[in-house]
Amino acid sequence: MSITGDWYNEFGSHMRITADPTGSIRGTYVSGAGHAVGAYPLVGRYETAACAGHGTPLGWTVAWRNGTTDACSVTSWNGQYYADGEERLCVTWLLTASATEANTWEATAVGQDVFTREPPTREEVERRLRHTGATSHPRPVGLDEVTPV
Repeated sequence: MSITGDWYNEFGSHMRITADPTGSIRGTYVSGAGHAVGAYPLVGRYETAACAGHGTPLGWTVAWRNGTTDACSVTSWNGQYYADGEERLCVTWLLTASATEANTWEATAVGQDVFTREPPTREEVERRLRHTGATSHPRPVGLDEVTPV
C-alpha cells in the first residue's frame, strides 16, 4: 500500500497527495471547515523504512495562502499511516495563526484528525462540527472574514 492518493478527514476536508520513494510528500489540501477557500499546496515527509508491524511516521504542512485567501496561518500534521486492513492516517495537528508578540501564547491550537480513503457523509460532518471546538483549518483572528490576497 502507498500513502499516495486521496484522503478525507472527519470534517470533509480532501487531501490529494503524492509520495515519492525518497520520502517526500507533495499535494493539495481543500478544507471542509474553517475559513480556507480553494485548494492549498502541501509539502511533507514520511519514513521510507518503517518498522514492520508499526505505523509509518509522516508529517505535512499547509500555509493557508493561495490566490483567493490569506488566512495568515499555518497548520502542520504529524502522525502515523496505518494499512492494517482499512488505511488511515492518525495525526495530531498544530494550527498557528499570526499574532502580536504579546498574544503569541494563544496563537496555536492543537487537535487530532483521522484521514481515510472515503469521504464522510454531510450528516457526519455536521455532527462532528457541532461536537468539537477546534479544527485544523484557520479561523481569522479578530476578523469577520478572511483577508483576500
